[in-house]
Amino acid sequence: MSQTNLADFLWGRRAQLRYLLFAAAIILLTMLGARDIWTQEHRWADIVAGMFYRQDFFHPYLGDRAYYDKPLLSYWLIALIVKLTNQFTAFTLRLPSALSGMLAVWSIYRIGFRLRGREIGFLAGWLLLTTFYFIFWARVSSADMLNLAGSLFAISWYLEHREQTRFFDYAIFFLILAVTSLCKGLVGAVVPVLVVTLDGIMQRSWRQHLNGRMLLALFPAAIVYLLPFLASSVTNDNYSSSGLWLVYRENVLRYFQPFDHKGPIYTYFIYLPIYLLPWTLFLLPALVSLKSRWQTMSIGSKWIVWSLLGLFLFFTCSGSRRNYYVLPIVPFAILLIADWLPQSSLCVAARRFNISWLIGIFFLFAFIGFDIIQPWYYSQSLAQRFVPVIKREAQKIKPWPLWQVVMLDAETKLSFYLHLPPTTPNLDIQGKRTQQTQASLLRAWPVLQNLDHRTLFISRKRYASLLQLILVNYQYVEMHPSKYQRWIRQNDADIPVAFIPISSS
Repeated sequence: MSQTNLADFLWGRRAQLRYLLFAAAIILLTMLGARDIWTQEHRWADIVAGMFYRQDFFHPYLGDRAYYDKPLLSYWLIALIVKLTNQFTAFTLRLPSALSGMLAVWSIYRIGFRLRGREIGFLAGWLLLTTFYFIFWARVSSADMLNLAGSLFAISWYLEHREQTRFFDYAIFFLILAVTSLCKGLVGAVVPVLVVTLDGIMQRSWRQHLNGRMLLALFPAAIVYLLPFLASSVTNDNYSSSGLWLVYRENVLRYFQPFDHKGPIYTYFIYLPIYLLPWTLFLLPALVSLKSRWQTMSIGSKWIVWSLLGLFLFFTCSGSRRNYYVLPIVPFAILLIADWLPQSSLCVAARRFNISWLIGIFFLFAFIGFDIIQPWYYSQSLAQRFVPVIKREAQKIKPWPLWQVVMLDAETKLSFYLHLPPTTPNLDIQGKRTQQTQASLLRAWPVLQNLDHRTLFISRKRYASLLQLILVNYQYVEMHPSKYQRWIRQNDADIPVAFIPISSS
């Protein structure tokens, strides 16, 4: 393929939306479930498992604790896929995020197309698709990619219909905001409303949208948003957590009076460039060029700049800051770069060559990293290899479902891979992990003082020598790292181990 042909296929005359979406499917869906579940993913896994265990989909629990810190929709989407596929795996856990990533790519294409034409739309789509942290979060089970995709979809809907003043167009826009807000929180509505308001001011069209039809269209969206919270409150009087109170706490109170995640004021100055990698190399030139380009820029181009600045200030002014909160800003930085590149001082041929091949190279690196190297590495995963071994050894004594499992400060993800009920105890330690003794473990874990032959214990290797002194009539099961994991993972103190009663009586 020639240099010009590659650019033509990406964003030129022969570019097709199906090429972009097919590439997105390859990057985001290939080997999606191969990686071990990661930190916060266990919360979504535990909550959804608890919903099925209790047959209660209106009251989220983390273990045995009421946990309504996020609205219900992100859990419901996972539960729906589990119900349709009859599989509760890392793949089904992450599929809503991956599909949301594809929706985000489509939405940024439509936004770029409506603002600056077909070429900018395709270029923005390819740039976003090859952004490292966009791919990362689209392959993680959380509400963040759902929030990003919903916000971009709402903005694209507005741009497609901003000349219309029909009730239907307003209603769909507000319904998208309501559904997005049910995924992560009110930020799903704030981001689109902020940038849409900026567009209305710049286009001088805001007056035509202040009408009765728009106000009336708010009511269906409000009903859709409030229904899950209402259902939660009327179906279980004993549930100790209020969804609407936590919406206020997590969105409003956290913004003005943060109680945690108090990152420094410069947090997003650091993390926006990091989250834009590898396209950070074009962000500074695009920003510097604004001074010389401003007078000749279209209203659409200026709207991108003001939206990026407005969102950056909005998130920076929040008292609660975390690195991944910057994610909703990333598409607007991508749009800024995509808008600048065709106007840069590089000659046309060199520009098309450099950008098209950079996109191709970064796409290839992303595919190798996320879809080949990660799956290969996690094929050696101790957690996933541990599950069939422990079940096989336990079933030599009695069927696996008859065992009672107690987790002794074990890694949380093991509950997911072992498909343990959410009521399975996972007992904490007292003090530091590196300073435990036989006596301190007996104090922290009283269950060890009254042993039951029906109970199987799972813990970490760091406690194995102490537990072997206590569990003398138990078989010790340990997974040994492969040579590749020994090379990468030098410290094996936290690998999973199990203790199985030698006899069932």
